Amino acid sequence: MKNINSHNEPLSNDQEFLQSLPKVELPYSRSKEDVWQNMEAMMDNGKQSEETTTETKGKTINMRSWAMAAAAVIIFTLCTGTFFRLYTKTINAHAGQHLTALLPDGSSIELNAGSVIKYKPYWWRFEREVQFEGEAFFKVKKGESFEVVSSLGRTIVLGTSFNIYARKNDYKVTCYTGKVRVVSTSSGASTDITPNMQAVVNNGTVSSHNNVNTSETISWVNDMFIFTGTPIHMVFEEVERQYGISIKTTEHLDYLYSGNFTRDRSVDDVVNMICRSMGLDHKKVSNGYLISK
Repeated sequence: MKNINSHNEPLSNDQEFLQSLPKVELPYSRSKEDVWQNMEAMMDNGKQSEETTTETKGKTINMRSWAMAAAAVIIFTLCTGTFFRLYTKTINAHAGQHLTALLPDGSSIELNAGSVIKYKPYWWRFEREVQFEGEAFFKVKKGESFEVVSSLGRTIVLGTSFNIYARKNDYKVTCYTGKVRVVSTSSGASTDITPNMQAVVNNGTVSSHNNVNTSETISWVNDMFIFTGTPIHMVFEEVERQYGISIKTTEHLDYLYSGNFTRDRSVDDVVNMICRSMGLDHKKVSNGYLISK
């Protein structure tokens, strides 16, 4: 029987070094299921964080949108209010025209030729005020104070009818019905007048006159023009307004005229009638007449 001697090959230096290292066992008690659950939880937390951030951004955007909308509403309201407060309507009766203006409250104004009114239609319910120059007959509905403002005077009423003549340096108010207060623009002096009375503003003073022939004063509303002791230049100015022509004189005429005419007559007839009664000559020229002694 042969003796077989075991023979071990010598180890290399690297192998000897590895075998000499102490064995370390890492404890690991989690299963694969635990690992996946942990990873899924981390992913869910990430999604919730993103959703929270998105929600916060959404709230910020919504608040900003509401603020911008509120600012837009405020600006729109202010602009609209300013427009309603400042918008002014103008009605102008040119030479040769008679116009009727109906105001928002139902009041009416009959405008003689060469007259103009201005008022604020959208602000009327808060302030019944008319800017006026010329001659007009007013029929005012009852209500809050109604004021007519001209360069020389103011007329204040509650509900009445009256005529205002406001041309150049003349300001006369004739009361037809109700009660009217007339105030001087320059001095603040005032007087109250009732039917058949007339107030005159002259250089800051206000005087009143009784027993005025109101039917004569407002006859122009019916296209009748009546003059009693009226300076001739004022008569010619009225003819100019009613017919849209020009009347010139070669010199100053210090005449007082009494008479009348209606608008249905031709301008030639009217000028001829006035001149003949005053002993004046007239000549037809371009766009009007030339008057001389």
